[in-house]
Amino acid sequence: MSAAGPAPGYRVPSLGWRIVVASLRLIPLIILFIGLPIAALSFLTSHSIPLPLSIAAVTIAGAVIVALSTARYIAKPTGVYGPLSIVASAFVLGYVFYLLGQSTYRFRLPGSSVTIGITFTTLVEWLLIVPALALVAALVTTIEDARAPRERLPFDFPP
Repeated sequence: MSAAGPAPGYRVPSLGWRIVVASLRLIPLIILFIGLPIAALSFLTSHSIPLPLSIAAVTIAGAVIVALSTARYIAKPTGVYGPLSIVASAFVLGYVFYLLGQSTYRFRLPGSSVTIGITFTTLVEWLLIVPALALVAALVTTIEDARAPRERLPFDFPP
């Protein structure tokens, strides 16, 4: 599917415009999914507190989430949007499952015999709802795009 020419009933932004907007969205996404988690983990490391997650895993997962989100935004008026949404949702779902496995954390305070245990399992379980619903929505979008290729465009890009 091409988004080159305007069609009746909707106005698809040009590829250049979608790239510009996606680039502007990229900045806060990098801060949210890469910068803040790395800052928090670095803060723990600087205070000799062992990390619950590796900085490399958080950085890679954050970079993949940011890249997929940006690609989805650019591909929204095309038939690739649904499958790309499936990949993005499945990756986030897998990452949240990884976080679920790390959701009980025990550490010893430096210089003492005090051990503190923190669990955020319930929070992570609730967070699983979002990517699971996004995965279902992506599957429905993919099926609908295959059945009626331009049907969703008037809703996504109204005149």
